[in-house]
Amino acid sequence: MKKIKLALSVLLMGLGVSSCNDFLTLMPLNDIVLENYWTNKDDVESVLLGAYASLESNDCLTRMSIWGEMRSDNITIGTSTPDDILQILRDNILSTNSYTQYKCFYEVINNANTVLHFAPGVSKIDPNYTRGQLNADMAEAKAIRALAYWYLIRAYKDVPFVTEPSIDDTKDFFIGQTSFDSILNFLIADMESITDQIKPKYLKELENTGRFTTTAIYAMLADMYLWKGDWENCVRCCEKVTTIKVDTDLKELIDKEGKAITVTLYSDKYPLYKEDFQSQNGNRVGNAYNMNFGEGNSFEVIFELPYDQKSKPDFISKYYSPKEVNGGYLKATNEAAKKAFTQEYDVRFFECIRSNSDENYIIKYAYQDMECNLGEGKSNVKLDNKRYFNYTARESTKPNWIIYRYSDVLLMEAEAKTMQAKELAAEYPDSADVTTLLQEAFKIVDAVNKRALGGYAGAASEYLVEGTYTADAEKMEELVLDERRRELMFEGKRWFDLCRKSLRDGNTNYLWGKIEDKFDSNARSAVRIKMTDLDALFFPFYRDEIKINPLIKQNPVYVEDEFIQKAQ
Repeated sequence: MKKIKLALSVLLMGLGVSSCNDFLTLMPLNDIVLENYWTNKDDVESVLLGAYASLESNDCLTRMSIWGEMRSDNITIGTSTPDDILQILRDNILSTNSYTQYKCFYEVINNANTVLHFAPGVSKIDPNYTRGQLNADMAEAKAIRALAYWYLIRAYKDVPFVTEPSIDDTKDFFIGQTSFDSILNFLIADMESITDQIKPKYLKELENTGRFTTTAIYAMLADMYLWKGDWENCVRCCEKVTTIKVDTDLKELIDKEGKAITVTLYSDKYPLYKEDFQSQNGNRVGNAYNMNFGEGNSFEVIFELPYDQKSKPDFISKYYSPKEVNGGYLKATNEAAKKAFTQEYDVRFFECIRSNSDENYIIKYAYQDMECNLGEGKSNVKLDNKRYFNYTARESTKPNWIIYRYSDVLLMEAEAKTMQAKELAAEYPDSADVTTLLQEAFKIVDAVNKRALGGYAGAASEYLVEGTYTADAEKMEELVLDERRRELMFEGKRWFDLCRKSLRDGNTNYLWGKIEDKFDSNARSAVRIKMTDLDALFFPFYRDEIKINPLIKQNPVYVEDEFIQKAQ
């Protein structure tokens, strides 16, 4: 993926990516570049990798976390927190907040659209550019574009939607918003159309997680179907992922590593890394963390943004806590540290949070590797006790940022099956199929949960009692959301999970019950009033965007704030 950085330079010069605030003002492609550049398949590959590079930018990465996690019950104010971040954490988000800008994602979209526009012409010029390669490149570009839009609509709801590149300065690109549902339906249809065209594997191993594959497309489709409320198709896509992981990826891993393999089948079906491993200090846990977040490009990772010591993004070093002296801009809430991990021996607590005194530092991604000895201890102990914990903090290396990993997909399937059961129970409360669906959902949650307990005897003996959940769809739904929180904490997922739950409930009651403790008593009532409106789940549009493009209509929750700002 090192070619990506060079390709980005080509894009910035040749594609004229603008420094203006609005993607709609992107400069058209230079005529000389058009005449001399798009001549062979290598040109397409370079620009395609440049589209990935734009997705890997610090601006995109930071917003993936801010939009997907920062307003949730996991995160609170850290050390020297910048004011714009501070206001988001306080849910005092104004249209002048710099993190309401979305231009970086539209640069990704424009780069992908450029590939889609010019690649077919290259196939007519270069005899070595086969139809199969063209289809694969077009599929990758569509996937990159879809991911960018997927983040945008979950953050803003209705957004401007373009599928053509800004290459013609005679066209007016000022457009209004397209609805969330319309864009989602387009993205689903687009992704379904490329499942047989995208490459299942690449020649370079690092590219199998750093570029879109068949598995990554099905993971993204499962996510989209879950938001759409199409439970059947969500389950279908999740099962496709499991089939690939078991029938292809696991067999390849066994052939490669043999007896050294640390992946095992949980619930006799789902392949996940074991947490426990043998170190020079004896039996320890932390293996799954080391493979997924330390080394990267792991068996469980489906799609990630790859970085190395030469990469520019500094999100982890600034926002999380690689060195627990002062911490980063963000910290874990007390509620996340003390209430989310209710089981003894849940190693994910140690992989996410380091508690010193009353401070809860975010350490996920920040450690290169770790090992814990929980034989004498429990979750929620003070982690400065070295008896339990050894680690290596990152210095020059930068962690890959995971977009989708296998346990995420498994818990999507559990949620979809639970919702199938919930809807069926509303019409046929005595149906045996309700129990079957809940049992299947529980089996998935149990698999993910058991892995996190590291094989400690009796660790789950009093926690996941199957009958409690398989007889009650409401309880099962909350269990799935709680397990997603524990498994995916600080990975840019939690706020989106709470939003999805609120949208299908038609109210924010569940969400508010989770986040209210973040706010002090003086601000709580005002935030609560605002959060009763479902539109408050989404961000405002940046004020300068609306000034440039009058066709963009502000999120109604923020119109009054914008009016007040203009009057000042």
